[in-house]
Amino acid sequence: MAGYDRLYALLIEELNQLSQEGRDIDCEKYRERINSCNEDKQSLMQIYSELCALPMRADYRYNEPSELEEIFAESDINKLPDDKYTPVDAEYFRGAWLGRCIGCALGQPVEGWQSERIIEWYKTAGKYPIKYYVPTVSGERRNEGLATDEKLCGMPLDDDTRFTVIFYLLLKQKGYNFDSWDIGSHWAWNLPFRFVCTAETQAYLNYINVDTFTPWYKPENALSLLKRERVNSYLNPYREWIGAQIRCDAFAYVAAGMPKLAARLAHTDAYFSHIKNGIYGEMFFAALIASAFTEKSVEKCFENALAVIPKNSRFYEDAVWARGLAESDITRDELIKTLIERGKKYSWVHTINNATFCIAAIMRYKNDFREAVAFAVECGADTDCNGATVGSFMGALLGDKGVPDDLKAGIKDRFSVGVSPYDNYSIKRFADEVKELCDKLNA
Repeated sequence: MAGYDRLYALLIEELNQLSQEGRDIDCEKYRERINSCNEDKQSLMQIYSELCALPMRADYRYNEPSELEEIFAESDINKLPDDKYTPVDAEYFRGAWLGRCIGCALGQPVEGWQSERIIEWYKTAGKYPIKYYVPTVSGERRNEGLATDEKLCGMPLDDDTRFTVIFYLLLKQKGYNFDSWDIGSHWAWNLPFRFVCTAETQAYLNYINVDTFTPWYKPENALSLLKRERVNSYLNPYREWIGAQIRCDAFAYVAAGMPKLAARLAHTDAYFSHIKNGIYGEMFFAALIASAFTEKSVEKCFENALAVIPKNSRFYEDAVWARGLAESDITRDELIKTLIERGKKYSWVHTINNATFCIAAIMRYKNDFREAVAFAVECGADTDCNGATVGSFMGALLGDKGVPDDLKAGIKDRFSVGVSPYDNYSIKRFADEVKELCDKLNA
């Protein structure tokens, strides 16, 4: 079973992924061979076996491990103080979850749009610069998204909010004591297959097709089997895309003020479906958001997050670059254009380029929720993901009181994720439930 796309398409995408992660590959040669197979499965799988065996390029200058201890060995994790929980006021949990819902709603109707198209839509509607949810009407055109300004009645279904709820339920069941096998088991019980895509689709398929797994019990060597069967990478060319990065919030919330713990929990999750920079994205933003609950310096939050990922990785390099660019005197328009230009080498749903949009938004608009979220969305690409991530961080940083009243009113304190009982559910009530769990786990 190919999964998210046909086998042919997976292998074409695999060429890009292998080149980006440093394999010694002639993409054009393999592209011609793949095209000549006429989608014959046996021929394609022979090529895939060859691709998996390709060595790294001698001149590849990055060191990007996926195992947690190897990641920490390449990071500045020891510069962070030991985690110690200090109770956090409910206002900041409410701000974080409210911020995620608002940011996601603001970006959802324009997901996948290029920046120029988003700007043009707002301008034609007479509502640029971006201050509020996407206009339903722009000139003679309509946007039929459920989160546009005329139709919004709560945060609609979206994976960027669903995963927070899914992992809240896991944490409520298991506390901090879970591993990557448990992630797969939890998905199989609670997450319909059609609710996931790209890397998550491939990992889900790989997990349920491991012969020695059963639906009823956990094998003693579960993690060894996950690694042996390459659950996170087999026929998964999306393994460094944004899917893990958007799953960090529940782990950040229950590790409020404890970035080391948040990064460890995020790694456990990300490792199920991603490798390398796909993992770093979730670890970075988990540590960033966790820090924001207690550390009210954006610069310090950023340094804490940077400390949990490998210093000689593409993610680290681009994160530092994005921060520097955002804090320079470059104009807002030039900042967006420069970020987009550097990220063109990646898919519009890759971890790294979307992370730079979020980092730039946070570092330029340090204490302004509206401007930070609007900037993240205006960059285009995975707008709902980026709006949600920036909104979550800014809400944890500023609290509920730091979120503009008109954006609160627009979202109507409601969200839906398609997971019982969290449909048409109170944003405030769910945030309070998360705070209660965080306090319980750290009692």
